Amino acid sequence: MKFKVTGYTAPKFSNSGTGFTEQLGLMLSDALNTKGQGKMLREQFGITFKEDVTTTTGAGAYTTMLSTTLYEAAIQNIQDILGTVNINDDLKNKGGFGAYQIPILEPTVAVEVAEGAVISYFDEGVTSVTVTARKVVAGTAITWEMLKRGMTDFVKYVLQNAADAISRKLATDIVNGLASAAGFDETGGMTYDNIIDAKVKIQSAKYDNTTPYGFMADAMIITETAYGTLQKTTEWKNTVFFANIRPGDKVEVARQSFIFNGLRIIPTPFLTGALAVVLDTRKAAMLVRESDLETFEGSINGRPYDREVVALMSYVLAVIYTSAICTINT
Repeated sequence: MKFKVTGYTAPKFSNSGTGFTEQLGLMLSDALNTKGQGKMLREQFGITFKEDVTTTTGAGAYTTMLSTTLYEAAIQNIQDILGTVNINDDLKNKGGFGAYQIPILEPTVAVEVAEGAVISYFDEGVTSVTVTARKVVAGTAITWEMLKRGMTDFVKYVLQNAADAISRKLATDIVNGLASAAGFDETGGMTYDNIIDAKVKIQSAKYDNTTPYGFMADAMIITETAYGTLQKTTEWKNTVFFANIRPGDKVEVARQSFIFNGLRIIPTPFLTGALAVVLDTRKAAMLVRESDLETFEGSINGRPYDREVVALMSYVLAVIYTSAICTINT
């Protein structure tokens, strides 16, 4: 069965109730479908495209679409940063009530014993870290003129600003939270050798009972400025830029590597707490989410017929193993 989508122009502007959300949803569905996402909308949000652009689940589907659209817009540019932490949705799935306690395992040392020997038990126990999610909000205004004149693309641009604000805050909290909790620090500036030394510190880390953690550093978050400084060093130019050249290939000096010494390189303008952060992304931290990005709308005092869209997300970064993180500083 084929679905036909026609451009949407609001016949009458509604300033209250579900009218605003419905009109905004129609504009978004029209704009998204023109970008080839019609199938995604039908499957995920139950939207049936007809001449009148109706929905099978009423105004609630528009709200869902609006929230999900903003969420996808918010995270699309920080996927690399989100990949540096484990995502924990226990709070979102009602696995907790505001505060969440994460256990930190302490290992027992395995020993070889003779037949009939008595086993000596190690009692390191289990410690934990307790975190409480915090909500982050960003507001943006949708004016009467935008809706009245059917300014679909500009409405999406305005909503994108709200999503960008959330993504900047989320990325900033993650990278600087990791930096502030680092168990190791390598000083002396952004150098080729310091990256190697930072990785060695993480992978040599041991528990108090001398049992190795077994961390494997696999990523380096680095400021844009520090990355530029590193790329200008002789070691980097002579080694990293040629690391991907195979025998017989034409040498391209401009070919750039985004992996060095097994570390995925993640340049970002949001890191301010260090020049770089080297870490084991599988062990270091969890991003505990209490919600995906949610949207709310209401009137704006003193601005008749204009509406405010508020984007909200609740989360907290929980660093589990500080020894899985090493910063690089001056």
